[in-house]
Formats: sequence, C-alpha cells, structure tokens
Amino acid sequence: MAWPAVRLCTGASMPLLGLGTWRARQNDCYQAVKTALETGYRHIDTAELYQNEKEIGQALKENFAAGLKREEVFVTSKLWNNCHHPEDVLPAFQRSLTDLGLDYLDLYLMHCPVAYARGDKFFPFDDKGQAITLDIHFMETWKAMENLVDAGLVKAIGVSNFNISQMEEVMTNGRIKPAVNQVESHPYLGCHRLLESCTANGVILTAYCPIGRPGSQEAEQYGVGSLLEDTVIMDISKKHGKTPAQVCLKWQIQRNVVVIPKSVTPARIKENSQLFDFELSGDEMSAINKLDKNARMVGFWACKTHPVWPFNEEF
Repeated sequence: MAWPAVRLCTGASMPLLGLGTWRARQNDCYQAVKTALETGYRHIDTAELYQNEKEIGQALKENFAAGLKREEVFVTSKLWNNCHHPEDVLPAFQRSLTDLGLDYLDLYLMHCPVAYARGDKFFPFDDKGQAITLDIHFMETWKAMENLVDAGLVKAIGVSNFNISQMEEVMTNGRIKPAVNQVESHPYLGCHRLLESCTANGVILTAYCPIGRPGSQEAEQYGVGSLLEDTVIMDISKKHGKTPAQVCLKWQIQRNVVVIPKSVTPARIKENSQLFDFELSGDEMSAINKLDKNARMVGFWACKTHPVWPFNEEF
C-alpha cells in the first residue's frame, strides 16, 4: 500500500515520509537507502553538501535494476551556499544529477538564503570562524534555478531555511513559485507561523531534525533536554504503544508536514516508517503544540551577521 503523500503546487505527489541523509557517511548511507527502499520508503532527501550522492545513486541504480520504477521514487537534492552565483547553479545541479545517476530530480532546493564565497570549499570561513560571503541576492540564484525547470531537468524547485518574509519575496518576484520550504522543525521548534504561511500560500513545509538533536550542544544550550524523554511525548507514546520518536513524526504528519528523519540503523529506519496505524487525538496534538520553546538546533551561526541570515525573524 502506498504511504500518504502531499500534493505540490506543480500537481506532483510528494510522500509525507522520506529518508534524510544528512551526516550519513558513504557506505552507511548506501546501506540505509537500500534498507529504506526495501522497507517501502519512496522519498530520499540529500544534498551536494552531504557528500553521499554517489552512494545514494548506486543504491537507486540497484533497486531500479531489480524492478523499482524511477517515477515511483521522489528524490530531493539541494544547491549549497558556495554555488549561489547564477553561473554556478547549473554545474552544481549537474554534479548532483550525475552522482545520483538520474535523468531528472523531483525537487531541487536552495539550501540557505546566504551566499558563500565561490569555489570548492563548502565552508569558506575566516580565522574567526565567520562565513566569507558573496554579494549575490538569493533572487538572482532563484532565477537561475528557474532555468532548470525550463530545461526539464527538475520537476519542482523550492527553498530551505527561508523565513516567512524571504519565502514571500521569492513568491512575489519569481516566475516559478517555490513548491517546498524545508526547515528544522520538531515539537520544541513548532514553526507554527511559518506553517500557517506555507499553508495559506500552497507551499509544502518539510521538517528536518524532526526529533530534535538529543544530546547536542545546542540542546544543552537551550536547556530543553531530549524530546525522547519529554514527559508529554512519553505519556502519549505509552498510550499508543509507540516510541517517542514515532509520536514526534506522527505529530508532523498530522499537521501535513513532510518529515525526513535521518538514520542509518535498519531497525530505526523501519521503526520510523510505522506511523500509519495510529492517530493522535486533538488533545494530544494540542499538548504537543504547547511544547514549543523556539529551540533551534541548526542555526547557520557562522553567517549570523549577514543581512539575509534567516533566523532574525521568528518562525
């Protein structure tokens, strides 16, 4: 049975559950994608930054050879910050397409509104750890991404880590509407205003880090602890006979938010997929909504002083 999906503004269908691959090392990532596809996942999220697209491509190739059809799998990649110059967009896209071994992508996102210095360094930082940036506005980059759609290389384009004002700027000044905005979101960072704006404008919200980052430095900084040990989440999970992680993911899905939990552990990948045999009640959804602490774990802190750093505006 096909898993639930959302409809993009293009008319395409995007599965509500995907496999995230950030920080998934090469061979681990290959095995994770193989496991995910065998489990029933039909949505894979990656990026050039992750440096694992060749391994994802190999896993896809083997599954296509075994009978899986290309059109059955939704594949997302992203344009990294050092390729925002309009002349760099197509070459960056083509690198991802080649590494993935595909003829087209389903979705291509601008990874962040801030443009880093051009070159082969993913993180061109100065001796103070601050990003060395380029004077290119994200609308110039967006227009170059629109050309990828015109050329038939990608079915849809979107943004990532954009705030409401930036997303609305793209919708107002671009030829092609962003289909998706992918941001960090979990019960401690509900992004309620952003979700409301996306819904009103026909943009799908995708949540990365959907269970937070337990044990991270940022979690300690906010003093929020682990979502997996939150008493509200734990009580709800016990009631349904589910894990706390499954409850966090289900909360997003019932908000019509796409989730892309990252894991390279086969048991966890399978566990994360077991979301469609239970429902959270209205009271349970409300209780989780109230956990919001505006606790951001991924902040692109190295470009915090940049004029278009997106997190100056509350999500």
